[in-house]
Amino acid sequence: MCTRSINSCASCCLRPICFPAGVTRGSSTVRRLNVTHGHLERGETLYVSGQRCSALYALRSGCVKDVLTKRNGVEALVQFCLPGEAVGLGCLAAGRARSSVIAVAASRYCKISWASFQALAREVPEVAYELVRLLAATVTATHELVASVLKQEALARVAELLLDVSARLQRSGLDGSHFRLGLSRRDIASYLGVTIETVSRCFTELDRRRLIVVRGKDLRLLRPADLHLLVGDG
Repeated sequence: MCTRSINSCASCCLRPICFPAGVTRGSSTVRRLNVTHGHLERGETLYVSGQRCSALYALRSGCVKDVLTKRNGVEALVQFCLPGEAVGLGCLAAGRARSSVIAVAASRYCKISWASFQALAREVPEVAYELVRLLAATVTATHELVASVLKQEALARVAELLLDVSARLQRSGLDGSHFRLGLSRRDIASYLGVTIETVSRCFTELDRRRLIVVRGKDLRLLRPADLHLLVGDG
């Protein structure tokens, strides 16, 4: 969604893992985690379904999507990650990826060895607690998405998606009112459970109401408060 980078580790959701509370030598803790860095071009894959899981990832810039391939070959978008957010948490249960993660924009990331994370968690309980917190947040987000799809009309679903992106970018210290929408209309349709044509009509209607301005993938929220009213949480 957003090609800009988070400003520092302070804006990253994995900071409490890399710099756990109560550990005075934070830099040595990072070295013990075996943190490495990587880059993906648009369309490149971070990992694929069935691949053995060996790491957690923190996105520093860009956007990646988490995709499941159905038996009929159709791809379904189940999640997307923005700068400052964790990637790969869903792999931990089975030890192998159940989906593929693909960059929708040029992206940079940090990679934390899963083996080194486990070793540190045995010594520092705060690290294990932080992983549980991240997993709980992921489950909560999934429940909220399901509830939205079940109860809302398409226009409200699209509005809620935009508000969600805005809030997540702001939590990472980025501009939540003006951003580049990396996900395609097809991706958004898959994520929200509507058709591509419906997504396009919803963007057109939100623009017509002057709630947003959308020009290609460039998007600006004009009246967030009214968007909240539209989704029913104002």
